[in-house]
Amino acid sequence: MNNNETTPHLIDAATNHDSLHNISSTTSAWDEVAAIISGLIGGGRYGLKIRIPHAFVMTFLFGKKLPFRRKLQVIAKLAAEHSINLASFACLYKILLASMKVLSRLIPQNDGSGGAPVHSGILRRLIKSVVSMVINGPFSSSLKRTINPSVSTPAGIPQHPYHAFLAGAVGGYIVWGRYSSVNYQLILYLSSRILVGCIKLAREKGIRPFSWKKLKFANSYPYGAAVIWGTVMMLFEEYPEVLHPSLRRSMD
Repeated sequence: MNNNETTPHLIDAATNHDSLHNISSTTSAWDEVAAIISGLIGGGRYGLKIRIPHAFVMTFLFGKKLPFRRKLQVIAKLAAEHSINLASFACLYKILLASMKVLSRLIPQNDGSGGAPVHSGILRRLIKSVVSMVINGPFSSSLKRTINPSVSTPAGIPQHPYHAFLAGAVGGYIVWGRYSSVNYQLILYLSSRILVGCIKLAREKGIRPFSWKKLKFANSYPYGAAVIWGTVMMLFEEYPEVLHPSLRRSMD
């Protein structure tokens, strides 16, 4: 989903149209369009690649009572939903990144520092401040010092980490916000990956107790496995209704 390669004919077309070079001196609008298309195709292809075998196994394993034709329909539906959602999210994410990249460069150009007249209306200045805070984040003053508008950010890459969060949040709400078995499974998968990633980040940043040598992965993994399996077995035996039906069926 983060494939930033651009097709050669799009790059050649971009170099011949200077009017399209509005994003930066080296990153053209065509580069951003190519990144969006690449994300759309890559997301859809990856969704099919990982969902078809998973849906095939789960449907034939737990859907024994379903007719063969119905099983194929279920597999096709799950694969299509996963593929479309991934493609939609990747496309929307890249569009939002490109939009914020442009807006983050346009807003400083109109703040009066470059000699442009500043409107004295309080309402207009307030709206401008709100838009700047949304685009550049709550710490926009420090962001202006860390981001140099003259330095190009590669197409499809966020200009600032806040842009990645905002684009991901909007895309998550629009694409993944509707409950379904596929969407819910992806949210659960990402939740566990985020938790592990945050623990690793805390260790790299030297945050205690995660940075303690005794809590390295090799030492802490057995204890984590013990806590997780102990908790799930207690829930299964005492409160099975709180566990997902597929998990209960696999544990019966």
